[in-house]
Amino acid sequence: MVGIAGRPDRWASVRRGAFMTTTFCMLWMVTIGLNPLSEKVKTIPATGDGDFARQLCYSLIFIVAFIASRPLTQPRNLFALPLGITIALGWCWLSLSWSDVPGVGMRRLILTSIIMFSIFRSVQEIGHERSIAMIRLLLLITLVLNYVAIVVTPAAIHQIAEIGDPNLIGNWRGVLPQKNFAGAICAFTIILFSFDAQKLKPWLRVAVIVASLFFLYKTKSKTSEGILVLAMIAGWIYTRYNPSYRALIIPLLSVAGCAAVLYVETNWDALVEPLRRPDAFTGRTQIWPPLVNYANDHLLTGTGFGSFWNVGPTSPIYQYAEGWVTGIAAGHNGYLDMLVQIGLPGLILTVVAMIIWPMIRLLSSRTAPRQTGALLLAVIVFCMGHNLTESSLFDRDMVVQQFLSFAVAMISSVLGSTYAVRRTRSTPVPRDARIAHPRPMVREPMIKERQA
Repeated sequence: MVGIAGRPDRWASVRRGAFMTTTFCMLWMVTIGLNPLSEKVKTIPATGDGDFARQLCYSLIFIVAFIASRPLTQPRNLFALPLGITIALGWCWLSLSWSDVPGVGMRRLILTSIIMFSIFRSVQEIGHERSIAMIRLLLLITLVLNYVAIVVTPAAIHQIAEIGDPNLIGNWRGVLPQKNFAGAICAFTIILFSFDAQKLKPWLRVAVIVASLFFLYKTKSKTSEGILVLAMIAGWIYTRYNPSYRALIIPLLSVAGCAAVLYVETNWDALVEPLRRPDAFTGRTQIWPPLVNYANDHLLTGTGFGSFWNVGPTSPIYQYAEGWVTGIAAGHNGYLDMLVQIGLPGLILTVVAMIIWPMIRLLSSRTAPRQTGALLLAVIVFCMGHNLTESSLFDRDMVVQQFLSFAVAMISSVLGSTYAVRRTRSTPVPRDARIAHPRPMVREPMIKERQA
């Protein structure tokens, strides 16, 4: 790396090391955290108090990423987030103006914002290849620790049921707080070791995938199991499809989406009838109606970011539901949770910025490497589907949200690097530059030798 006036930048390696450290620490905090084997305990009514040690660690990670970005000499580095995500976060900040608990919402939004900045800035600095390698390393460490925990302590297996999930006992969770987190981590491990992993030893890839599949099965995380299949299919199609025709997928998906909406509207009663059973989706269908009712009453604004669940007795859930539903900490649907927090405009901004636009960029790109693109597409599809029955979208350090952030950041890195290479190869040298820097005259001596 070169600094001002062509001089070597002596601090380049230091900054790169700082960003690699922040990336690994971020991944460790997101997956394993400070207290492995700890379970989340929720009091009723919950007050929304944060974990000071966790907040301090993320703050230190952000400070390192901020300083290493050289804000005084390179202020443009501070604009690491894409425009769409910046606008979505801006709407979230605006929503705090009508929140009944702006202090709780602000603390959660600050944590969300600094984590996202740290992820995008780190990937921007170290590149997608190093980022993928570090993610694989952390996932491998987590998988080993999960199996070690299963062998050495009964705490790695759920011993008590949770509110809304009476069948939790006996499900594996390893060193992670809950079996759904463990299931998502296993799914990401399978994706990361299936795509764009040609440089790894075949036996290592097979061993990790098999071990992750078995652990995923033992978690009994049906959401992760089902969505993983769709994500793997999407990734496989991306590797096989002709890049020249990828852009056709977008209008085809649009037509298919319109057809699906029309079908749902005309067959709504028949489709929702199975969902009316109390045990459907392990009780989630009893959670969603209160959220829909609240959204109908506050469609444009919502409660304000981070101001619906886990905020104490003022939470709107106590006015729209009763019984065990009031004792949970999330709506088990990321889209509904965002809808009741930041309204329909905020939900649209968030989904477009984090899911739709990144997928469009991947599907319409003719330069993205197939294996890398397949990996990133599979991660996005998994995160998109996972939010149908679990809540993680724009939710602080939730593991699925942060893997989605890494994927979106790496898409910018992949497409940015391929665009730069294409420009370098195709851009002609200006005539003035050719005159100022003429090619060396290597043929003249050869001509004289022949004449002699």
